[in-house]
Amino acid sequence: MRVAHISDLHFGRLSSAHIQEDLITSIRTAGCDAVIITGDLTQRARRSEFRAAQAFLSALPKPLLVIPGNHDAHAWWHHPELRVFNPFLRYKKWISEDLEKNISREGLAVLGLNTAHGLTVKGGRCTTQQIERVYDYFLRQPPDAFKVLAVHHPLLVFHPSKELDVARKGAELLQAAVECGVDVVCAGHWHLPHIEFCNTTPGRILVSVAGTATSDRGRFSHDGVNSWILLEKTSQGIETQYYIYAQETRTFNLTEHTRYLPDGQDETIV
Repeated sequence: MRVAHISDLHFGRLSSAHIQEDLITSIRTAGCDAVIITGDLTQRARRSEFRAAQAFLSALPKPLLVIPGNHDAHAWWHHPELRVFNPFLRYKKWISEDLEKNISREGLAVLGLNTAHGLTVKGGRCTTQQIERVYDYFLRQPPDAFKVLAVHHPLLVFHPSKELDVARKGAELLQAAVECGVDVVCAGHWHLPHIEFCNTTPGRILVSVAGTATSDRGRFSHDGVNSWILLEKTSQGIETQYYIYAQETRTFNLTEHTRYLPDGQDETIV
């Protein structure tokens, strides 16, 4: 079971004129069974940006799970009342009425939760109801299914920079995911890709933080870098493939391929 994880498209701030087409080609070539987008489809939640995002989504392989990010909420300075009371009005019009979708099919169970909200500029939070939903959804799935939880804001800090914020109550949500046998937690927001197995009680869980797939807003060591992550569950464990965009050839090239094994003896393939 192969799942594409992309994030932080930020239509309105694309890094090149053709990158969205090249990303679609790369995902299709990889033969993905599903696509997950962990938020920030737009830069300023403008109508034109949502229309562009809608066209992009229509060209991606299905099934497709999309959740909003903090940039998909109305801007404070344009519509403060909407930012507070209906922050995702345009997202609901152009992308989906449902902010917390799921994919349930043979061999795959993906749950998306909305950690973005309109009361802060960029912060995220998890609610008690969302933690309960993790238990309710994943405990009903077959034990051998590829179980993926998708959020916009990372749940823990994996980088020394204090500029990188995480979702409030994120550690509690992560613990619930571990207890439910979730294989991978997908997130975005940082514009800085990071893949790591977290050792927690009672077990290990893979965290996939995707960088910005199509915008010019990469951060730190990934300034100017566009990328996406392929996740695959095999009989041996979970494999991740990390693709970086080369503008001169208009291709996303495989730069890292790692196999994460249940016993912790992980293997670097590329």
